[in-house]
Amino acid sequence: MKYTNFKRYKFSTVKRYINEQIYNILNIYRVISLYIKKFDYLRLYKRIDIRKFNFARLFQNINLKNYKSLPLFLIFFGAIWAILFISIPLFYNYSQLEIENLVCKNKNIKCTIDGKYNYSLFPSPRINIKDLKIREANESKKNFISVNNASITLSLKNLLKKEKQTFKEIILNNFNINFELNKINNYKNILSEKKNLLPIKWEKGKIIFSEKGNYVATIDNINADFILEKNYKNIDIKGNFLEHSLYFLLTQELIEKKPFTKLIFKIPSLNLVTEIDTNNLNDENGIKNGKFLFKKDKNNFSGIFDYKNKKINIVKSNLRNYFLDGKINGSVVIKPYFNFDLNVDLNSLNLTKVHNYILSLDEIQKKNIFKINNKINGILNITSNKVYSKNNLVKSFESRLKINNNNILINQLLLTLGKYGAADILGSINNDKKFTNFKFESNIFVDNEKKFLSKFGVYNKKDTPSSYFVNGNIDLINFKSSFYEISGNEKYSSSDVDFIEEQFNDIMLLSDYESLFNFQKFQEFVKIITSEEN
Repeated sequence: MKYTNFKRYKFSTVKRYINEQIYNILNIYRVISLYIKKFDYLRLYKRIDIRKFNFARLFQNINLKNYKSLPLFLIFFGAIWAILFISIPLFYNYSQLEIENLVCKNKNIKCTIDGKYNYSLFPSPRINIKDLKIREANESKKNFISVNNASITLSLKNLLKKEKQTFKEIILNNFNINFELNKINNYKNILSEKKNLLPIKWEKGKIIFSEKGNYVATIDNINADFILEKNYKNIDIKGNFLEHSLYFLLTQELIEKKPFTKLIFKIPSLNLVTEIDTNNLNDENGIKNGKFLFKKDKNNFSGIFDYKNKKINIVKSNLRNYFLDGKINGSVVIKPYFNFDLNVDLNSLNLTKVHNYILSLDEIQKKNIFKINNKINGILNITSNKVYSKNNLVKSFESRLKINNNNILINQLLLTLGKYGAADILGSINNDKKFTNFKFESNIFVDNEKKFLSKFGVYNKKDTPSSYFVNGNIDLINFKSSFYEISGNEKYSSSDVDFIEEQFNDIMLLSDYESLFNFQKFQEFVKIITSEEN
């Protein structure tokens, strides 16, 4: 009973004491508040002259030597606290399934960890993974990506709460990507996944390209950054291809509900640059007024294009290089087969520079100059308002060409010879593994016989025809010609045709392309076949 009375007394005494102290504190607060309200700060400010304070003397009285260990102590304490803070996740249990789902949020791919995984403090809080395999969702055995070392970095925000942890980035180091060109639509589905994915950093890896099991090429020493979000995508790749460094950038951003896409591809050592800027890049609306640029050395091709239903329409463009200057418009169909219908309107063409370029090629390149991949097919209409050459014989031309199954069909080639006349050529350049033959029919129309012949150094020639017809073939591999028919006012005899063929082979095809496009050789040939004796 005494203990109970004692306890009641003590608690009542303590309670009364606390109430009194609270009352006193509130009283003091009310007095201070009242005083602050009535205090004349302006009057006090006027009486204080800050210039009278001696700050130098004040700091002299502070001896920093007594606190020289304080900065070291603060740094040490801060470091210990930071280490303890980022060490907390060491006590969490991350399951293998959790980590696999973090890397492969995309429903089109599946991840498997074949090695070990653990939490690491340095160089930043992260989960390290050994031997990571990534497959397509519908593949059970073949790996799409193999990674020796992978890491998932953690944000310091909410680091102490596992359920609220934020993951910043995935780092894939020493990786191999098996890229099958025939599965490119599958890879597009992976990149077009609308669910936000963690940014991915790729370090020291390679991409192996193949098509239906056949090896195509390899890009190695790759370093890249992937940011794949709902409204923003950025793929930035640097690597080496055939001992040449390359750079690839693909950026897509949603602006006013329309995706804007920018693509850049560069091989600096080859002076090769490709840039494409587009908007409305989707299957429904296609591309409207996209811009493109292609540069290779002095070759520059740029313009505006539209894209819809797998068809590219070149609306307006400029083409300029060492040989020519002009514009291109038309259409290009990519799928199911590559095909084109293009109009090339040249302001000028320099035949002398074209000839010099052909002569600079090696023997193999010369033999393959007219050989075209059999997957490239289409119609090409080329015109030029001005033609420049040393002989100044051809003033302009227009042509209609068709490329089909590695062959070039010349449906029309009309050459304007100015005051001398005109010429047209029909025929084809047929290619095979062992030969390249130019089969042709040509009509030459002479407006002024004397001026025409004087251009070739032929004078006082009588009974000159006003037109000529020539039918023949030139072997562009062995450089040998065959003439089937030649006629002027009347058809030439077979002996005359054989003589002209012999002279053409001996003079014009003596040194392949060097003599074939040499005007002095052509003058020599014309003089011989038009002489009175012959």
